[in-house]
Amino acid sequence: MKKINNKETIIIVTIYLLITIILITRNAILYTNLVNPLFWFCILVYLLWKIKKDYIRLKENRKFSLYMLIISFIYLAIYFYMGFILDFSKSPYSHSIGSTIQNVIIQIIPIIGIETARCIISIRNRSNKLVLVYIAIILALIEIKYNILLDLLSDKEKLFQYICEIVIPTLSHSSLFTYLASKGAWKSSLLYRTFSKLVILLFPILPNTNWFLNGAMSIISQVIICLLFKYRFLKNKTEIKNRKENITSKIVYTITIVICITLVSFVMGLFKYEPIAIASNSMYPSFIRGDVVIFKKLNESELDKIPEGSIIVYSVSNQNVAHRVVKIIEKENKVLYQTKGDSNNVPDMLLVETSQIKGVYVLCLKYIGYPSVWLYDYFKNN
Repeated sequence: MKKINNKETIIIVTIYLLITIILITRNAILYTNLVNPLFWFCILVYLLWKIKKDYIRLKENRKFSLYMLIISFIYLAIYFYMGFILDFSKSPYSHSIGSTIQNVIIQIIPIIGIETARCIISIRNRSNKLVLVYIAIILALIEIKYNILLDLLSDKEKLFQYICEIVIPTLSHSSLFTYLASKGAWKSSLLYRTFSKLVILLFPILPNTNWFLNGAMSIISQVIICLLFKYRFLKNKTEIKNRKENITSKIVYTITIVICITLVSFVMGLFKYEPIAIASNSMYPSFIRGDVVIFKKLNESELDKIPEGSIIVYSVSNQNVAHRVVKIIEKENKVLYQTKGDSNNVPDMLLVETSQIKGVYVLCLKYIGYPSVWLYDYFKNN
């Protein structure tokens, strides 16, 4: 068992996660405006005192810190450029002197405290992967607003949006910054986060972006940071280690490419099974808006042998519909299907011909079709 350094800090942060969950769900204003900045200020003072006391000199990759600052500039430039495409809206933050100082204290001090704690713990436990994973998860969980999660439990659509926009990027950036800190780029996360947040706090107008764009931009920027660090600053390894890494990288890249090609082929309908996103609640409770239904394609001999009670996917006016077969009608040597949504009171007016049928329902994947549905709604309404 490897020795764990900074045990007391890790224990304090873990306990604080439990306090955060309890307090933020009971009194979010008190937590946000007082408890959270005060706690991280105390942690910051304690850690800086301990570094000075123990005469610890943290190794720093200054060049990468500069690159990180440049990346934050580029990220913000793209972010504000989106405003010219999607329009701008008034900032939710007040910009009076008193309010600005208050916002900086509330927003920036916790970031500085979190990143300082991450840096010191990571660099002192750089060889202990278990500790690195643990601290990345704990620090990410501390930043999630559990009061918002609880409020959104009754609205699955908004809950999904919050997870994509906030929760997943938070877990992602916590993992990335913990990794960077363990490799010596300990100031990079601090520069990136404080600079980006300060700009957003101080600007009177902000781009009117949506949840999908915010989440995607955050994830993409983190991927760019990771790739830049890996290929620009970790390439001076020993030849043997490089060979091992190259072999591992090739395997990972090959698997990734295969998975990507498979997913793209699957979505494009090149396999026997194909997915569609559900845009309405007509089939509740079998599946609902935002779910993805996977259906099996049928050959010509199977199209007129679909049993009653089956859920079929068919095309009407260039739109895919998934409804249940409630009656089979034979007319003029043709098989026609009468369909009905499970939550609808009456059957569909139009009968379904075999030429319209794309396949038979096989499986439902919950909620992952929301991005496709929202994009469809966006382009339909604009």
